[in-house]
Amino acid sequence: MTAELFALSLALLAIAVVLVYTIRTGAPPTPTSPKVRRALIDTIPPVGGDVICELGAGWGSLAFPLARRFPKSTVIAYELSPLPWLFIHIRRALSGPENLIVRHADFLGADLADADIVVCYLGRTVMERLKPKLERELRDGSVVVSHTFAMTGWTAESEKRANDLYASPILVYRMPQNRK
Repeated sequence: MTAELFALSLALLAIAVVLVYTIRTGAPPTPTSPKVRRALIDTIPPVGGDVICELGAGWGSLAFPLARRFPKSTVIAYELSPLPWLFIHIRRALSGPENLIVRHADFLGADLADADIVVCYLGRTVMERLKPKLERELRDGSVVVSHTFAMTGWTAESEKRANDLYASPILVYRMPQNRK
């Protein structure tokens, strides 16, 4: 009985931690489905040696495939919620890949100036908070790839629909030249 009570307590604590961080960040750690993941990765322009940042990496369902698909790039996965971060941190330590860096950090406070490509699956309110940061920090020509949620006021360079139940949109934006 004591072991079951302990396991139940741990499970409830884990749920509470994820819930608290979901409320704090406004974005639950939602995995990217395999069909959307394939479509998203296929949408990313060919890269080599670039820095790819995934904002809100959750459980790593996109970070690991990105790092494996672009082995010459550095993939930086940002996750603030401690449980998903710990999960992807341990997974990365056990199985790589070496070009994946997992950061326990709030991407809204991180310096994204070195990012060539930013990938995100975030809700509308988080996208609105992220928009001025990207406009301020990203270099001309940097690419932003968004799963499902559009960036208000920006015009997508391209849009692709995933072959999933929802025909999920994947929007690609390029930071305009000479905007600063």
